[in-house]
Amino acid sequence: NTHSDWASSSRFHFGFWECLLMTIALLFVGTVAFSFVFEQWSIDKSLYFTVVTLTTCGYGDLSPTTVGGRLFTSVFAIFGISILAIVIGEFGSKIVEAEIGTMEKEKKAAESVTLGKSVKKTSNKNDVVSMIFSQEDVLRYILLFLFLFGIARFLFRDENWTFIETIYYIVITSTTIGYGDDYPISDHERLLAVVYILISVGVMGEFLGKISGYVIKQRQTSFLKSVKEHVFNFDDVKLMDADNSGDVSELEYLIFMLTCMGKVDNDLLNDIRSKFKKLDVDGSGALTKTDLMMMTRQRIVTE
Repeated sequence: NTHSDWASSSRFHFGFWECLLMTIALLFVGTVAFSFVFEQWSIDKSLYFTVVTLTTCGYGDLSPTTVGGRLFTSVFAIFGISILAIVIGEFGSKIVEAEIGTMEKEKKAAESVTLGKSVKKTSNKNDVVSMIFSQEDVLRYILLFLFLFGIARFLFRDENWTFIETIYYIVITSTTIGYGDDYPISDHERLLAVVYILISVGVMGEFLGKISGYVIKQRQTSFLKSVKEHVFNFDDVKLMDADNSGDVSELEYLIFMLTCMGKVDNDLLNDIRSKFKKLDVDGSGALTKTDLMMMTRQRIVTE
């Protein structure tokens, strides 16, 4: 419990209800400001413009015309996008955490191979798609795509779009490019687009995150494989021998291997060493009761 109190990073994260509250607050402030303070738009139009602004889609079909509205939009966009980025990042981290279990198993398997242990093969699949996405992911993305496609067709049912044009709108919206050539026109279309934009942007963010995560994981796997196949020589021993004693201790070997595997970096190790030296008041190279007593005396004198 003591370790979790001071070392846990969960206290720096926002919870689900905090994220939901921040999102609602942003939508409320934007809607009220554009409807009743600056532009006198209808509520659904102000809500639509707020979402389009915060997600950086920026279709170009609506824009503030008053001086106050433009000034407010300038400030609101900077702070609003920053806050929404935090919210999206928190939800993204939850998605990543859901994948951590599987990734950790694969990573430990790769590390076991690096350390010379035998590992059972868990899959014979070699195609890229199966390595990036599980069967559940594929099914979920198909259903989400059909949902987004159906909503887009309904949203622009009067436009008589072709299949390609609908796909184009989905991609341009979900990636927040928003050229402005296709956008909702009527009030009910804009109201529906409020939900559609938030969902499509979230889905695309997760999808692109999985692809980038796969690329990073492949680079990591390739590196671990190179470490495994590397034949250690005298030059490596010299690198491991941090104290230049001519021998490599277990601690030096551990530090060298952990650094190679990317588990720790030199800056972190230096910070830890610096912390240890401060705690080792008597300079004996070990933390003892004497160190604790001397630190207590120093605090008393300082106070």
